Amino acid sequence: MTKLIICEKPKVAKKIGNALGKAKKKSYKGVPYYEVERNGEKIIVASAVGHLFTLEEDSKNRKFGEYPVFCVKWVPAWIVKGKEYVKKYIDTLKKLSKNVDDIYIATDWDIEGELIGYHVLYYICGRRNAKRMRFSSLTKEEIVKAYENPDRIDFGLVDAGESRHKLDWYYGINVSRALMQSLKAVNRWRTMSTGRVQGPTLAFLVERELEIKNFQSRKYWVIEGLLEGDIKVIHSREKFWNEGEAKDIYSKIKDKKEGMILKIERREKNIKPFPPFDLGTLQREAYRIYKISPKETQEIAQRLYEKGYCSYPRTNSQKLPDNWEYLENILKKITEIEEYREYAEKIIKEGRKPVKGEKEDPAHPAIHIVDIPEEPLTSKERKIYDLIARRTLGAFWDDMRREYINIYLDIGGELFKLSGARTLNEGWHEIYYFTEFKEKEIPNFREGNVASIKKIILEERRTKPPKRYSMSSIIKELEKRRLGTKSTRAEIVEKLIKRGYVVEEKGYLRVTNLGMAVIETLKKYCPEIVEEGMTRDMEDKLEKVQRGEVRKEDVLKEAEKRLRKILQEVKSKEVEIGRELISKIEKDKDIKTSGRCPKCGGYLVVRRSKYGMFLGCSNYPKCRYIENVDKK
Repeated sequence: MTKLIICEKPKVAKKIGNALGKAKKKSYKGVPYYEVERNGEKIIVASAVGHLFTLEEDSKNRKFGEYPVFCVKWVPAWIVKGKEYVKKYIDTLKKLSKNVDDIYIATDWDIEGELIGYHVLYYICGRRNAKRMRFSSLTKEEIVKAYENPDRIDFGLVDAGESRHKLDWYYGINVSRALMQSLKAVNRWRTMSTGRVQGPTLAFLVERELEIKNFQSRKYWVIEGLLEGDIKVIHSREKFWNEGEAKDIYSKIKDKKEGMILKIERREKNIKPFPPFDLGTLQREAYRIYKISPKETQEIAQRLYEKGYCSYPRTNSQKLPDNWEYLENILKKITEIEEYREYAEKIIKEGRKPVKGEKEDPAHPAIHIVDIPEEPLTSKERKIYDLIARRTLGAFWDDMRREYINIYLDIGGELFKLSGARTLNEGWHEIYYFTEFKEKEIPNFREGNVASIKKIILEERRTKPPKRYSMSSIIKELEKRRLGTKSTRAEIVEKLIKRGYVVEEKGYLRVTNLGMAVIETLKKYCPEIVEEGMTRDMEDKLEKVQRGEVRKEDVLKEAEKRLRKILQEVKSKEVEIGRELISKIEKDKDIKTSGRCPKCGGYLVVRRSKYGMFLGCSNYPKCRYIENVDKK
């Protein structure tokens, strides 16, 4: 009997092959695959390279840029420029799948993985059913268990995956074409794009930008006392919004040299360990601590998973597996790394249980270490591995214990406050030390003591505008607003930057005039496109498709009906939309126009390519004039 196991990536195929026996490496057209003999059976382990199929417009004789388009079909991804290599993987899988008795799908256990596996099965192998290996890490034990106890393909996941791709195509292609055709209607040209989730994401970034732009700063006053030892105490009111009132109080006490300690409040607090990482939290922490972008963090974690060092990263869970034997086995491995040994040994010896967070995932546990590296890691891989390892170990450790102190003083009949805090027991913070807890020691005052005052200070301050979102906080905000998925949120932000709608400045995301123009115009002429409600409604429908409560065909028909209505309105106002867009775009300092085209009289526009900046004609593709930026 011959069996074929289909994996998502070549490295995973190698891992699975070696876990099931002594794998022999072979190749076809330069694509590696593995053969294993197990219990008298021949097992072939081969892989895809992510998605082998993509969506393409399924309609002929349509003019370039025409919309709306809703006829799409799945085609081999080698048609996409830069993805020609996909063909040899498809050819290899087609050859290997001939005359096999059983096929096992061993792609990632999520929506995309289920879709990748099913597309290989259906379009390449010509079958509709196969056995399904499900695992959350690439340890030998878990791979063998998944192989010996296969599940079935989850067609709810497949339908949800296909529906999401089609919805994204419907929205992305049609709205992008609508924007470009609107520019064309006023004899301009610029590549523009938006998407089902990118639009609402950019919209709330624009809202924050407008909050900052329209922010009216207010004056307020604070009164502070400087004690001996340069210890500051602040008036219990903290902020005075009335200058006269602040000055009256200051005049009353400005010459006071002593203050009476009225009351001392002390309280101790146990701070539990942080739960293990879900993907969003790992992305936020990696950016906060190391300034590694969310997208890169996801890619690094995926590499660590494929190498067999951590569990599957695209998870919402904050709970480790409820299996002590499994956890103990991992902890024993970790003892081989000196910096983790002491903690892992104590956890094993005392049979400690980890804390659990509130978030769960039906497919995977929280991200955790599963093995120690057998090969050198890059600097960033080492940082992410260490973050995951320390968060995993910290979840088993003691509470941190802190003492918080508030001291109240009477200065000339006015109440002042002094606050301090100190750590009594490091607990888990000894392991996961990346979170800063401020230590503020204060004098050993007693109630009734008199404190010497060096001076009283009255200071005018101003309120500050809200901060822009950072690469870290936007992931949290997307999660809170239920926009995108755990796997796509980082990519959404990267796309907005790549398209020139957003720029990163000093760790914060600023919306460009181009981004502002797109959202302001869309809000004016087709607000539904950038409303979060419609996107969330679609996500709810996709979840119902996944659970088998709604048919994917019904969801797609509803989306088409909504979009047709919106796009019909856009078509009737292309000229107005084009004029509004171009008037705003040409004010953008990030993509400003730079004189007239000597060939056709159009505008020269600063554009970006993978080779850098250049000046191109606004009438492209009719006029293909370009020149170097430094000529201007």
